Amino acid sequence: MAMEGEEHLSNDLQKPDDTDLVKQLDLQLEELDDDEFQLPPVGELPTLESILSENDPGSVSDDDLAIPPPPQPKTSFSTEGGDTLSVHSRGSSDSRSRTSSTERHSSGGRSRRDTLSKTHGSVLRHVVLKGVAAQLVSAHDRVGAGLPTTMAVGNIICVGTSHGLVLVFEPTQALKFCLGSTQLGEQYGSVSALALNQDCTRLLAGFAKGQICLFDLTSSKLLQTISDAHTPFTAVLHFKWTDYPGMAVISDSGGSVFELSIKRTMGLNSNESRCIFSGSRGEVCTIEPLLMSQFRATSLVENVILAMATISKVIVVSLRPQLKVLFSHPLKASSSTLPLLAWQFVVIQMPDGTRVIDPVLAFGREKNVYFYQLTHGSQEELQFIPLQKMSLSFVVQGMAWLNSRTLAVMDTREHLHVIDVKTQEEQEMVDLAHLGLVYASPHFKAIATGGNVSKAMALAGERACYHSMVSFGSQVLLLGTKSFQVVTVRSWVDRLDYLVRGRHTREALQLALDIYQDKAQAIVGLKHKKEKRQQLVQEKICELLSQYLDSALDDLPDRSNLTLLTQSYTQLVPLCVQVAVGANLKEVLFGRIWETFSEDAISKGIFLEALEPYILSDQLADMSPSISQCLLAHQEMCGRLQAAEACIVHLNVTSVDLHQAMTLCWTHGLYDAIFYIYTHGMRDFVTPLEELVTVLWNAMDSGNALTDGQVMLGNKILVYVSCCLAGRAYPHGNIDPQELQQVKHEIFKCITSLHSKNAKATESSYPFLRTLLRFDTREFLNVLALAYEEAEFTSELGMQQRQRVVDILLQVMVEGQEFGPAQLGSLFTFIARQMSRQHGAIAINRQLFDQVLCHLTAPDAESHHEERQTALLELLQEGGLVHYEAVHLLEKARQAQFYRVCEYVYEERGEHEKIVECYLEDKLRRHQVFTYIRSVLSSPQFTDLHAHKIKQQFLKHIKTLLEIDSSRVASLLLTMSQLTPLLSDITQQLREDPQLLYNALHALFTYKSTHASPGGRGGDLSDSPLTPELHEEYIDLMCRVNPTLVYPYLKGAEGYRLEQTLEICKSHNQQESTAFLLERAGDIKGAFDILLVILKSKVGDLLSSVDDDAVNSTLSLGHVQAQVVKLVRVCQLGSSQLEESGRRELWFPLLDVLLSTQPPLTNHQHLAHEMREMVGHVVNSMMTHISLPAILERVMHDPGYCGGNFAQIKHLLKGMVERYVYEETLYATVVRIIAGDQLKYLTLQHGQACSPLVVYTTTCAICHSVYHPSSKAVAHSCGHSYHAHCGGESSSCVLCTGSSQEEQPTEETETNNTKTQPMVGLDETQLEGIRRVRVLGSGGSRLQFLEEISTPRGGPGAEASAASTPWRNSGSLSGSPEIWLSQNFALKLAPPTIDFNGDDKW
Repeated sequence: MAMEGEEHLSNDLQKPDDTDLVKQLDLQLEELDDDEFQLPPVGELPTLESILSENDPGSVSDDDLAIPPPPQPKTSFSTEGGDTLSVHSRGSSDSRSRTSSTERHSSGGRSRRDTLSKTHGSVLRHVVLKGVAAQLVSAHDRVGAGLPTTMAVGNIICVGTSHGLVLVFEPTQALKFCLGSTQLGEQYGSVSALALNQDCTRLLAGFAKGQICLFDLTSSKLLQTISDAHTPFTAVLHFKWTDYPGMAVISDSGGSVFELSIKRTMGLNSNESRCIFSGSRGEVCTIEPLLMSQFRATSLVENVILAMATISKVIVVSLRPQLKVLFSHPLKASSSTLPLLAWQFVVIQMPDGTRVIDPVLAFGREKNVYFYQLTHGSQEELQFIPLQKMSLSFVVQGMAWLNSRTLAVMDTREHLHVIDVKTQEEQEMVDLAHLGLVYASPHFKAIATGGNVSKAMALAGERACYHSMVSFGSQVLLLGTKSFQVVTVRSWVDRLDYLVRGRHTREALQLALDIYQDKAQAIVGLKHKKEKRQQLVQEKICELLSQYLDSALDDLPDRSNLTLLTQSYTQLVPLCVQVAVGANLKEVLFGRIWETFSEDAISKGIFLEALEPYILSDQLADMSPSISQCLLAHQEMCGRLQAAEACIVHLNVTSVDLHQAMTLCWTHGLYDAIFYIYTHGMRDFVTPLEELVTVLWNAMDSGNALTDGQVMLGNKILVYVSCCLAGRAYPHGNIDPQELQQVKHEIFKCITSLHSKNAKATESSYPFLRTLLRFDTREFLNVLALAYEEAEFTSELGMQQRQRVVDILLQVMVEGQEFGPAQLGSLFTFIARQMSRQHGAIAINRQLFDQVLCHLTAPDAESHHEERQTALLELLQEGGLVHYEAVHLLEKARQAQFYRVCEYVYEERGEHEKIVECYLEDKLRRHQVFTYIRSVLSSPQFTDLHAHKIKQQFLKHIKTLLEIDSSRVASLLLTMSQLTPLLSDITQQLREDPQLLYNALHALFTYKSTHASPGGRGGDLSDSPLTPELHEEYIDLMCRVNPTLVYPYLKGAEGYRLEQTLEICKSHNQQESTAFLLERAGDIKGAFDILLVILKSKVGDLLSSVDDDAVNSTLSLGHVQAQVVKLVRVCQLGSSQLEESGRRELWFPLLDVLLSTQPPLTNHQHLAHEMREMVGHVVNSMMTHISLPAILERVMHDPGYCGGNFAQIKHLLKGMVERYVYEETLYATVVRIIAGDQLKYLTLQHGQACSPLVVYTTTCAICHSVYHPSSKAVAHSCGHSYHAHCGGESSSCVLCTGSSQEEQPTEETETNNTKTQPMVGLDETQLEGIRRVRVLGSGGSRLQFLEEISTPRGGPGAEASAASTPWRNSGSLSGSPEIWLSQNFALKLAPPTIDFNGDDKW
């Protein structure tokens, strides 16, 4: 078939009207109007080579790598990057043929790109190939070639059209071939995919209807037509050649991927295809093979790797040497987006520090792009390593590499973004909306083949532009409907020149500095080694600086406007200094730049100040002394002395005028600079120490308090001494190793010298040591301690030096009178520490320790108590305890109230029980005693003897502990098992003090109620030692100590005995508590009587306070209302247990008390109204329990209501009527519901009676014998059937109820022995329940049941009434027919509880 198609196409091409198509296109192009298409004159037409041919861009890191070929090729695919390829085509480099993308942007896009351009420079060069574009337009308009649909780029450019033509252009933009014909397009459809092989001699063209054509580009002949290489009736979406000779990969609109092998055997062309991936497992949208040859890498033909992307995942497979899946990754995104793939060789830093060049696969979808490195694993297998993930702020529809660090990404708004992959920073954005980008959505929807694609593929392919944005080297070619454009990365020189032409010289200098420091991104054109690169960039920076200085100085404002002139210098000078320093152009900095700005005083000051940050960062350590002289003079004049000192210590001494610097330092006290000049310039470490210590000495001898500057001097001297003795230079750096030993020796000798140089007769011994000790004893001793850690002091000679220093310290501090107790404590702490570390190498008189102890614990030394105690404690902790007798030490410590010292000594001796007394005596730490007791009792390191002694101390000091914190005492008693047995002894001991005993018990019971399940060693309190007797004692104490808390406590507490507690409350006349306990005991009448007495008392208080004070009357009214609420609750509780007469005895006295308040309150409307509200509340509450006529009669006979008008009783009557209406409505509703239930039940029974019975078996379900025609059988609706003599003729199924005729007793037996013969399968309780439900449900109706349950229960005649009126009485109402009007009827929402304990009531 392929050969027939080839012959057919050959015949078509030989037709006269088609063979001259190329000539016709050439003639028509000659007739194009240059002005119409903006074409340049032929004479000025440059080649595109001058525009696009760039050297290998690489990256700064790529060029610096220069990795030699590795000894083992398997470690990397390639050891060198490929050169950047260019599209050699005819174009123009002048302004008429290159349109700036900035000019084509909208206002919003322009501002954004301007910002990016100023930051990074113009990264992209945007070129329009007008020759190609004009010929595409002409071919469409004049020949009918159709619109562009796809393209392929190599050394030539191939563009497919919608009418089946392929236009091939030379590098000069001249049309070389026109492959195919319009008749071919009518038969095969539009060109949907093109692919050029490596040497651009073969072109594969795929069509919308599925055909494939192979063209020879050397002769423009059609070699093969293939129609069966992929899924039938699907469009060809992608064509990709591989590095394997003659092998290409096809992707069609069905989502399948095929491998196509094209061969030529014995002069005949042949092809063979195989399916790699079926679209039934997921439709592939794009494919991308890894081409080693494209990147000038060593071609590994034995490894053919293909990346495929479906709508939901990315799959990488190996086609050669065998088909194998290497990698997969899910891609979750919007269904309207397509996946993207792109390979690139990138320089990668390995974990071991080496760098290799490995292929990196970039794939993404929607807003996420992933980067994975492909490399050889340890087992010689290919593996993918994740590098990073990039999250973008826009939806991606196209992606291509520009170089190994730069990615070009197109969003759905047709904006091209240039992004640095490493930093994920956007370099530039170009608006391509004017391009009219070609989309391949018709091919993805397979319109030419009837649209036989899935909905997912059709939806995702709406914005498919895989063939409209093609990467070739460092260039991206863009195919539009009427335009053909190229975007490439500018060289670094071009970027700088572009900024300069745009008058952005400042930005150009900054970019040049970034390039020099390897901080710039997307840099191309620097292929040299790092030193050569920096040299080239330095030359360019010098050129830019010169231009910038010339133009900036010409634009300076007149000196009449000093403010504007200063602002101009402020912008100009620091930038020049920054660039010159950053590019290491010191000759330029201190040459032309200094000469230019030193002429003006304003610019000179700004220049000198601009040098400071670079001096402090050690970038400018060397400069001319004349410039540093000017700098220090300027800083002194401005009062910036700290900055001057910082600059001096960071400059080399050879760059400083020593006379000027020393004069400045001594005048203004710049001590760091003095140390620096002496030690770094004169190599003298002793002189500055002697001179500055003398300054400090004189300041301390003056008798005045030290100033901040003098304190700072002392601190710096200490740091200087510490640095010198540790081998470090001050204020920074290290001492020369050759001078180190000498420096240490000289500094140590200076400090311990007996007298200073030129000492006077009155000078004290060891002046330097004494001065530093007086300034800060503790810190100086710390300096000595650090110095002793050095190796010089560990030898025998070093130990002698230590002993000498200790002797000097004792002589100076102990024998003198100028040191206080804290300083002496620090000294002996230092000595004790050294003695403990050196194990007796340092000898000291023990009497000195006794002298220090007496000094620190002196009774007259009341000041600095805590400081003296801390000093003594540190001395003991550092080993000084061995120098004292414990008894004498404790005696002295207790006299001085050094309780922490006592605690330390007791702990060392193991007398832990005495530590408790230390805590109790120490007022500042008394609360810590509980924590200590708990730690001793809970720690396993303490013995039972220790615990016993702690218990004794706890019992001994229980009163003190309770005064400190009774709640923590309770916690220890209830949670520590060792202390719990002491509870009885503690209560016995505390009975002498009722208040203290009450506090203890209150804490215990409070802790128990708030810690139901406490943790710790105490365990759970379910077995609590708090006995009921103790609880009652606590309640008794509460009645005496705090009686107002008794009633609230009893309401919430549990565990007390009711009778005993009731007696206690009665004995203490606790009426409310007594009433509460009577109520709990069931004596409702007794509780009511007590509460009623309280109410009468409170009502009396209210009536007596009516005329006195409104506030008191309001308060008394509140008490009355609260008491009424309590009484109503008690009455409601008792009414459920009493007869009518008993209920009246509860409610009517309460009502009488409230009604009696009406006459006295006649003249007080507010109080009378509130009392009537309470009467109404009581009446409404008693309506449920007392009949309405009785209530109304009681109210109407009251004098407060009978003599009044209707308004006074209106609210009572209204409430009664509303209650009546409610109960009437409730009754009618219940009757209606019961009638409906009865109707439903009867209907169901009638339906069951009328329905036929189905017998499922011909055998008896009991005896399992076959029915005989003469036998009598019984069948039930449940499906069971049996002989009448087997199961009886009962209306219910004996199998379902669990009985048979053999088990059925006689009626007489059933009546007498119901309980002795239970039904089979059910227990007695279940059978009794079933029987009673039958009795209740077998009556006339549920209404009768409702009527009968209203019969009073529990009264004197209740049992007789129940016996004479059984539940089943022929459907008549039990009792009087006026039962619903009887005062004994009480309608409730739930029926009364039925007692199942006996049968006599049934």
